[in-house]
Amino acid sequence: KGGGRFAPPPNSPFSPPAENCPILDDSWEDPAGVKVDAILFGGRRPEGVPLVSEAFDWKHGVFQGAALKSEATAAAEFKGKAVMHDPFSMRPFFGYNFGDYLKHW
Repeated sequence: KGGGRFAPPPNSPFSPPAENCPILDDSWEDPAGVKVDAILFGGRRPEGVPLVSEAFDWKHGVFQGAALKSEATAAAEFKGKAVMHDPFSMRPFFGYNFGDYLKHW
């Protein structure tokens, strides 16, 4: 309120600048990249699946991420507590074709 600006809704994503991260690798912008030790996908499931699982290898991890299901949230366009297919826990935020997104992995 005030000043003509509005605060974002309570469940909106927030993305601070990467350089604000205190553990950012010195080579984070190196075109050759940096070593990736882990990728975490976080969804919302009320029951029935473990909170954490480990993939056997990169391909298995991509499969696990692509096959995720998650409970709908305020960020999604659906209402209620429905468990929906939610690849990489990113379905509400995909800005382009999921098949094209998956090719990047």
